[in-house]
Amino acid sequence: MKDAEPSHTPLDSPGPTDASPGGHSPVEITPIVTTTSPRRQKRKRIRFGLLELLLLTTLVAAWLPVILAQRKIPVFESEIETMRLASTQLIVVDDRKLNARTMPSIWSNINSWKYYLPANADHELRLATEHINSISYPSDYLAAALPAGEHSIHFKCTNDADGYHSVVYVDDEIVLEKHHPKSWIDSQGSSSTGDFSGQSTAHALDVPLKLKIQRFSAKHPLKKYQSMDVPDEYDSKGNYLWISPTATVPEPSPVFYLSGNKYSHDGVGHRQGTKVFRSQQTGFIGLIGILPSIEATRGDDRQSYPYCPLGITVHPVLDGQQVADALEENGTSLGVPLSLRDSLTPPERHDESYAREPITKASIKEDGKTMRIFAHYKPFETGAKPIVEIIFDAAHPNRVGFLPHAAPGSASMKACQFMTRFDARYLWREIELSTDETQEGPSEHERQPLASLYPNTDFTEPDYPTDADIAPFAWRNIAISKLPISNSLVATMQNTNIQTRQLNLTTNVANATELNYPPGLPNNWRYEGIPNRQTWLLPTVGSENEPEITVELRGGSVFPTAQLPVPGGPVIQNVRITVPMPAKAPVWLEIAADPIAASQ
Repeated sequence: MKDAEPSHTPLDSPGPTDASPGGHSPVEITPIVTTTSPRRQKRKRIRFGLLELLLLTTLVAAWLPVILAQRKIPVFESEIETMRLASTQLIVVDDRKLNARTMPSIWSNINSWKYYLPANADHELRLATEHINSISYPSDYLAAALPAGEHSIHFKCTNDADGYHSVVYVDDEIVLEKHHPKSWIDSQGSSSTGDFSGQSTAHALDVPLKLKIQRFSAKHPLKKYQSMDVPDEYDSKGNYLWISPTATVPEPSPVFYLSGNKYSHDGVGHRQGTKVFRSQQTGFIGLIGILPSIEATRGDDRQSYPYCPLGITVHPVLDGQQVADALEENGTSLGVPLSLRDSLTPPERHDESYAREPITKASIKEDGKTMRIFAHYKPFETGAKPIVEIIFDAAHPNRVGFLPHAAPGSASMKACQFMTRFDARYLWREIELSTDETQEGPSEHERQPLASLYPNTDFTEPDYPTDADIAPFAWRNIAISKLPISNSLVATMQNTNIQTRQLNLTTNVANATELNYPPGLPNNWRYEGIPNRQTWLLPTVGSENEPEITVELRGGSVFPTAQLPVPGGPVIQNVRITVPMPAKAPVWLEIAADPIAASQ
């Protein structure tokens, strides 16, 4: 049996159709054609020969150093110029100006400079050794003409058994010299600054330029081998050497001080006396900070920030309201925020920002003897709007006056209270009271201890303070008739002078450095300066119908906020002065060195 041979149909043979007897449709097969992409057809390989490769290498080798050099040359030029200016040679940057530079020091007490001065310039070299401050040039100085051209200046400061010697040379010739005895100053060191550096610089001819400002530090009055801090605006002894146009005459140093930086809390007021400031820091809002003079707190550490050894809070008393305690039991209530301005006119709205707190020379009277600024308070909840006029008198650098006013739209005020803060720091424990209340002129007085106001209180220092020991004592009223009559007269709003009585608080501590402060006491509560006193000058009334100023004291046995015992027992913590409104004359606060301490 033969196998059936498979049938083969040609690919191009027609297939069955619907009409075909088999009933199958013919299938049309389309041949697959492979095409090449035009991109692949057009792409060509880069071809170069050995000659082209050599030319490309030569081109890169020739221009690469140029490109790198263009990047480095400015850096090299800058470094060369810096080294040129920093060399020991004076480079005249601009021959129309004063060119100068410092020279490397050859000895610890010798300074040298090189300068170039144009031929048409008329300048002199000036030297002062006293009244050196950061506000102005000294007005008392020695001077010598400065030759034109290129020269050297040398300054030599030495001290020996004969005293202190300051000598200035131009080239090799002595042109200025100042000598002081050994007793001139008792210093533990000095600090120096100047306008010039080790590089040659050019300066305008119409501006004085400082070569050297050397300020001798002051010896601590109570501690051995230690110096004390003196603010830059205070006068110091030392050496002030500068170049100035001959026609330029320095103005006298100002009596009053306007701080250039309101954020630094260095205050406004007497340049070398009491100042006031305000702060937005927690614990100081609503407080008029009092910065006593260096002479009043000589030896005190002023490094704390902000330095606020004493403060004043203001509290209005409305008509029909009892004069109640404005301080809370813990003594931490400070009042409402305030801003300091040089105008009595209040701003349209309360603004506490330092940037919009103008205190300008407009606050200083034309005769230069009085300065007035104004503390504007945010309205109290009672509707009271007090404005406190703060007065500085050039004749009394340790004093500051307070005169309360009522702003437009304020609720009617019966009185205005001024309360001191942080009194415990100065260890005031004694009150001076008059021995003859009927005397009309300045009266004799004697010191009474704080314990005399609290006969039922145990003034011995407890070993383990209880809550009762920590709590402040009750307020005690001091009759104004018991206060000594003062030699000072104060001016009223009508420019008439009236008599004053004075409240004097003193300490029984002769040397605060010998105290044993409790462990953990913050530095802002430690006082190690000379003994001083707090004095209030209070105007008396002119008739029996006028209400009198009232005086109150409050004692305590701990430092407020620190709640640690005061060494030696209770001290005065607060003073409260209530001034009837409208006020006719300011009350004056003075912090000054105790006369006994000053004589030692």
